[in-house]
Amino acid sequence: MTRINLTGVHRVRMKLADGTKREYHYAWRGKGAPRFWSSESDIKVGSADYLAALAACASKGSAAKGKFREVILAFLSSAEFEKLAPRTKSDMRGSINHASNGIDKKFGDAPIAAFNDPRIRTTALKWRDSIGGKVGDDRIRHLQRLVGFGLDRRLLQVHQLREIKSIYRSNRSEIFWLPDEIETFKLGAPKHVWRILAVALETGLRPGDLSLLSREHIHRTPHGHRIVVWTKKRRRLASIPVTPRMAELIAETPERQERLIVNKGGQPYKHENYLGDAVSEWRDILKLRKELRLYDARGTAATRLLDAGAELKEIATHMGWSIKHAAEVIERYVALSPRMTDGLAAKLAEAEKRTNL
Repeated sequence: MTRINLTGVHRVRMKLADGTKREYHYAWRGKGAPRFWSSESDIKVGSADYLAALAACASKGSAAKGKFREVILAFLSSAEFEKLAPRTKSDMRGSINHASNGIDKKFGDAPIAAFNDPRIRTTALKWRDSIGGKVGDDRIRHLQRLVGFGLDRRLLQVHQLREIKSIYRSNRSEIFWLPDEIETFKLGAPKHVWRILAVALETGLRPGDLSLLSREHIHRTPHGHRIVVWTKKRRRLASIPVTPRMAELIAETPERQERLIVNKGGQPYKHENYLGDAVSEWRDILKLRKELRLYDARGTAATRLLDAGAELKEIATHMGWSIKHAAEVIERYVALSPRMTDGLAAKLAEAEKRTNL
């Protein structure tokens, strides 16, 4: 049993470039001490989760010297880790600490020197393949980042995991919400869940950005309003026009409600994944296509830009996509949308009339 020394916790307070104040807790004072808590987390100081995180660092730290775990702990307490987006940090912690096939479980006790040996590549690939799918690709990518960090800090002599190709391929460009499916969801889902999908359809924002959207992001323009937000994943500044439907959603939001999207109790969702979970739950209740997800509202939003006459480059810029991906989405939409097919048929009929005159 690890004894937890709360008096030995090293607390650091700092002010970020944007003026935000943060506090970090390290398992002990000194170089290489692992950080186990940040004020940006939902974990309360002194709670069971807080003590568990501290205990884990305390038990690992004393025995980490010379093992790959030393690289892991150094990375988690580094400025390089801190500058990552919140979602990326959360994903990396998950990959590292997973109980059955996480990075620390598999490689934490391995000597650092093992990662200088070319054979580590085979071991890492077998581990990735045993996990499989997107999760396996994510794990190996996070392991690569750790190895790159160890090389940069001269804890490792060589990077044996460079240029590993992904095995998972996903193309959701063919999946979007059809008008009748949107209408079914609107009529059948609770209002607070419908708002999740509705705002996603109007803005094209990812779930992580939707969960943080508030009145502060709405700005006046000479002829209306727009939404201005720094996106979490790509950290780009998005400027989105407020459509009439979006304006209605904003007008329906209670004045004292900080976020535009809240749960049944009127509180902000604690994690962005809960938005997608709520939409998927009611998708199943309403017996809509199983493959539909909240994320697919992004493709649907792009098709609305096409209907409005936007050019491919404008759509790609608005959505933060490559021209290639935008073209794939639009191509599939044109092929599957009954309304687009009917519109094309009407144009052909009109052209034939002109020819016969």
